[in-house]
Amino acid sequence: LKGCWSIPAGLEGAENFVAVIQFNLNASGKLDGRPNVEKSSGNPQFDASAVRAVQKCDMAGLQVPAGKQDIWNDVEVTFDPRAMFGL
Repeated sequence: LKGCWSIPAGLEGAENFVAVIQFNLNASGKLDGRPNVEKSSGNPQFDASAVRAVQKCDMAGLQVPAGKQDIWNDVEVTFDPRAMFGL
């Protein structure tokens, strides 16, 4: 998801924000419904950028390892700029 995510330009303090996004994948690895903000960063722009990243990667194709679809059905991803980009 790192390659699909861009933090909104000029967002003050973005390096300190963390959001958790929950989403479901179907058997073919495509999004099943809309991603949800499970834990907000407290900044709507930051949260929306994380949701867009999941949607953008879905359009590019999320690769689910063969035979692992059941594990990937319900996914939670932590969007933390320090961890993803080394900020």
